[in-house]
Amino acid sequence: MKVKAAVNESLFLEPHEEKIIFKHYEKRLLDFCAIFKPVMPKSVVVDEFNVSSTQFVGNLRESPAGQDKALEQILEYELLLVQQLNFHLVIHNPYRPFEGFLIDLKTRYPALENPEVLRKAADDFLNRATMTDAGLLFPPSQIALTAILNGASRAGINMESYLTECMGLKDDRETLSKMIDSMRRIKNLIKKYEPPRVDEVNMLKQKLERVHSEFATIRNLKRRKGYEDDEHVTKKSKTEEEVWTDDDMDSL
Repeated sequence: MKVKAAVNESLFLEPHEEKIIFKHYEKRLLDFCAIFKPVMPKSVVVDEFNVSSTQFVGNLRESPAGQDKALEQILEYELLLVQQLNFHLVIHNPYRPFEGFLIDLKTRYPALENPEVLRKAADDFLNRATMTDAGLLFPPSQIALTAILNGASRAGINMESYLTECMGLKDDRETLSKMIDSMRRIKNLIKKYEPPRVDEVNMLKQKLERVHSEFATIRNLKRRKGYEDDEHVTKKSKTEEEVWTDDDMDSL
């Protein structure tokens, strides 16, 4: 008689707990990109910034053996990742249109003497936007424009004339109103963002480790019993066996 072993579902993370873990690793990935060598430009497409896998793992705070392990795992998961993205390798983000707006300000908006004064505040705004759902709810160009105007507002600069004159919205009050409303929603979304607390993250990591341990125990039990069921196969491929743990992610 076959006995079906299953993980205790009470061990699983709740949706709000998953969100905390997501926030934690979103910030870790952003920090990783910020210190990446060679410097990773934010406003290019993939094929304009070619980095070898060896260069990539060289940025991990790991021993040579650990970097080799990471390299092997990255190559093994590469095809799976591409499949999950449905082979859409062009990812649109607000950094590219942000640079476009700066160029436009320099060439068509003489009222602002030095648009570069907006860069720091706007860049900080875009970094915070990256850790929210703004990119899923609003077009990249709208987020970029919001960053520009937010930076101007913080510097005490009124740029309403840029919208009405340079963007041709002076006589299109309906479109202007909708645009301002969208920008207000973007700002509110980013304002509400709160980074996860360290103690919360550590507690949830421990909870995840218990889940991983439970799965490992059941997998080993199945091997010893020498049976398979509909959901778990005794013979696992190398890709399925070598799953990254939270410790592996923390090495980023």
